[in-house]
Amino acid sequence: MKKVLRSLIFVLVLLTAVCAAIPVFAASFPTKPVLAVVPFSPGGGNDIVIRLVAKYMTPALGQSLVVENKPGAGGQIGWTALAKARPDGYTIGATSQPSMVLVKVLRQNVPFDLNDFKYICNFQIDPLVWVVNKDSKFKKASDVVEYAKKNPGKLNVAGDGPQSNVQLQHLVNSKALKMESNFVSYSGSGPALTALMGNQVDLALTTLSSAVSHIEAGRIVPLVMFYDDKIDGVDIKSSKEVFKMDIPSAGTAMRGVAAPKNTKPEDIAVLEKAFEEVTKNPEFREQAKSLGLIIKFIGSKESGKLVEESKKIVEEYKPLF
Repeated sequence: MKKVLRSLIFVLVLLTAVCAAIPVFAASFPTKPVLAVVPFSPGGGNDIVIRLVAKYMTPALGQSLVVENKPGAGGQIGWTALAKARPDGYTIGATSQPSMVLVKVLRQNVPFDLNDFKYICNFQIDPLVWVVNKDSKFKKASDVVEYAKKNPGKLNVAGDGPQSNVQLQHLVNSKALKMESNFVSYSGSGPALTALMGNQVDLALTTLSSAVSHIEAGRIVPLVMFYDDKIDGVDIKSSKEVFKMDIPSAGTAMRGVAAPKNTKPEDIAVLEKAFEEVTKNPEFREQAKSLGLIIKFIGSKESGKLVEESKKIVEEYKPLF
């Protein structure tokens, strides 16, 4: 009997040792849905594009992307919440550049830093364009510059702001083109374009997505786009083509996602790959096109560099806001 017990004990010890030697593999990330914090209200540009991405995310990520809106203070509340979230990969947030940079650089006592985030990617761009009323005396962009130089301070340019990406681009344009004009701030691109169509201003600087329906309807005419890369389906000359110079596209809206800074690099890589896969989905791209969204994937490393470049430009123009 004792011999049998000793044998059983030996077998149990052996099994325990064997089990201990077998590596235990943790389930690969992610094992549950990922939360995407949107720091703006439902129905806005950032909300629309992230919800469209979420619709196609499950096959790419293996888990769903759940959208939660935390609006307020021009994005500050949502981005602060993201910066303080657990860096476990399960909380990410929608970013909008240069808006995030403008909030941090131009305001006081902002409770987050631009280095509090790991930038996963950007996947949508929205360039800014000069547009005029269909009956405007300005037929080309050079007419605008010529008038502004001959009549300093008389040209009225509508745009949403203040301290917006549109005002930033206006300041950049004014310096590059050596022209003086008045930036007339409105509560959004809609009111700015309404003012333009009502002949209350001479010119509007606005996002392409806001202007496209009015352009197609013939109510306004685009003169130039402040973005140099070729965009499929967009037949508007770039500022480089028109003015024969490099004008920084500092105000181009770039929408993407970021995570808290201490999120594991391998989790960031998984998320980056999933978002890239979604942007390549033909059905997603077709639906984005129908909504007037320009899809352009920019990876994690490049997205981080773009934030640094944007910060330098905003700091340079800060005294002029």
